[in-house]
Amino acid sequence: MLYVGLPYMVNSGRDGFLMVNEELENVSRTLGASKIKTFFNISLPLIKNNLVSGSILTFARGISEVGAILIVAYFPKTTPVLILDRFNEYGLSSSKPISVIMIVLSIVLFSVFRLVRYNKK
Repeated sequence: MLYVGLPYMVNSGRDGFLMVNEELENVSRTLGASKIKTFFNISLPLIKNNLVSGSILTFARGISEVGAILIVAYFPKTTPVLILDRFNEYGLSSSKPISVIMIVLSIVLFSVFRLVRYNKK
């Protein structure tokens, strides 16, 4: 589900970065700010609303998918249902490892797919 929902966040963030005026970043760099300081003090505050809206869209997408699975097809258990069951039965400490594994796996898959796509071009 992260694989399906994360593009909402990525696209929203990308749109925010495209709206940032490059002149503002250049002025900041000209006045002596480092790239990191420019990012955190200029770019990030300007795209904050885009990141918040992307996070809300991603969260809503994930919740709707889990809700649909819980209502329609509880068995066989998908990863979100397994995480929810572990959380309800054993608490947060039991559901965290599965969540972390799935997030890392999704990031690795995204990276591999992007590398393959860019290597074809």
